[in-house]
Amino acid sequence: MKKLIALMAAGLLCGVTFASAQEVDLVALKSQIADLQSKVDAMSKEMNKMQQHTVTDKVSLGVEFMTRVDSMQFNDVRGLNDELQGKLRNMMNDIANGAMYNFAPGSVNNTYATMSNGMGGYIPATMQNYQTMFQGQGFFNPTKVKKYDTNNDFFMTNRLRVRMSSKVNENISFTGRLVMYKAFGESISEHFFNGTMGSMNMDMNSGQVPGDDSIHVERAYFVYSNNIGPVPYHFSLGRRPAAYGAGMENHENAVLGGSPLGSIIQMNFDGASLGFDLEDVTGIPGLNFKVCYGQGFEGQYGTYNSLNSTADVNDVHFYGFILKAFDNDQYKLWYNYAYGAGITDGFVGTSVFPFFVRSGGYDNSSNPTYVMVPNFGGYISRIEPTSKVGDIELHSIMAQGKTFGFDWFAAYSLSKTHPDGSSANPMYKFMGQDKLLDGKSRTGQSIWVGVMTPELPYTKGKLGVEYNWGSKYWLPFMATTDAAKLATRGQVYEAYYHQPIVGDNFFATLGVMYTDYKYTGSGSPMGAPMKIEDVIPYNVMMPVVDKVTDFYLKMTYRY
Repeated sequence: MKKLIALMAAGLLCGVTFASAQEVDLVALKSQIADLQSKVDAMSKEMNKMQQHTVTDKVSLGVEFMTRVDSMQFNDVRGLNDELQGKLRNMMNDIANGAMYNFAPGSVNNTYATMSNGMGGYIPATMQNYQTMFQGQGFFNPTKVKKYDTNNDFFMTNRLRVRMSSKVNENISFTGRLVMYKAFGESISEHFFNGTMGSMNMDMNSGQVPGDDSIHVERAYFVYSNNIGPVPYHFSLGRRPAAYGAGMENHENAVLGGSPLGSIIQMNFDGASLGFDLEDVTGIPGLNFKVCYGQGFEGQYGTYNSLNSTADVNDVHFYGFILKAFDNDQYKLWYNYAYGAGITDGFVGTSVFPFFVRSGGYDNSSNPTYVMVPNFGGYISRIEPTSKVGDIELHSIMAQGKTFGFDWFAAYSLSKTHPDGSSANPMYKFMGQDKLLDGKSRTGQSIWVGVMTPELPYTKGKLGVEYNWGSKYWLPFMATTDAAKLATRGQVYEAYYHQPIVGDNFFATLGVMYTDYKYTGSGSPMGAPMKIEDVIPYNVMMPVVDKVTDFYLKMTYRY
């Protein structure tokens, strides 16, 4: 019995010992698992950092987002008077009843209407009165134009820019920029044509005028850099940084990367450049010479010309060079030359025209007649040029500097036209605007100056003012909303104040711009400019604006 009790006691002691050992092993295992999990978490974090580092090593991203509100007043707008509008409405009713014309939307020709007032405002109520049919220009002659005021008190837009850059090594790099420029409440990129370039959806202004929420590739190009002996050079090919060039820095409150001078070219196009840095071999600070090429229109692929053996609308090519004659970081001097060869009477794009004009044959006196077909359904039209009208050359010299903390610039520019041919578009022919300007070689001039203060006491903000003037025949390549003022045949005064909120990463801009047009057709190559006060009724089927006052507020995030 004693032996049995002893054996049982020994067994119990062994069980307790085993249980204690097991508990110790579990605690150790849990500790090891916790240590292992900690190491895994650390490795995961490190891997995330490595992956992020690898991505940013390949592509660097930047973002700019701007929200803007404008309040615009249009004064002394010229349009058709009430008597003529009444006649047009009566004719429009006859058309709607089928009494005068059996309107078939599918048979309407896609035409490119005239651009009569450059930057002016879109006035739907006026345009609706122009949807009718007529024969001959004489229908408009007995009447006088109407003068009136209108406004857009509250117009809001958002603009998103995503900047991309990538550099493989010191020889090859890539730069790109995606843009969305959206009007509040807008859901389509095609607008009713109002006589301005901005109301047409086309390559040169894609992403540069307010529309829907579409993302556009504004810039995408590579740069290859190397040396020829002691001379560094760079070659670039792709979608060019051809907007927001030199002269726009004060207005945008930023250091900009646009290549042509902002005084003569601000539009999208595809092309190439070859530049040479000559500072080291000449001893002149910043001396650089760059030759440029661009294409504004493809004359075959995707156009009517590809199906027409007799078509004579060829590609539109741009050539030029940019000379940076001096740049010591404080002062800069530029000269820019550009030549547009084989300019056509339009570009490929889309728009919604309130009416179309087609040839109606000839009357009993052998005078051409025209028929205006109303676009009651608001159908979108694809448009393209019909003819070559000539060449355009541009010259601009610009000086920039920083003196006593004030950032300033001044530019003087020339445009010269070389007409060759006329438009086959019935709209242009009816309006008498089928030539490059008036069909004669004309020289236009422009002045653009501006200055911005250093940071002001207390607020740290900056105040800027600008002035630009364009002559009767002034004709640059301008397609962006911010640069539309630089195409003005007349005068523009602008003042703005940049107020930093979070440094230069988030700031507000309050500004006002006053535009006083002297001649029609600002920004348009087609048709002879006329003094605003001399326009006659058939010149104002699209509203012609005399004066515009624009108050605006912008909030910009940039990082």
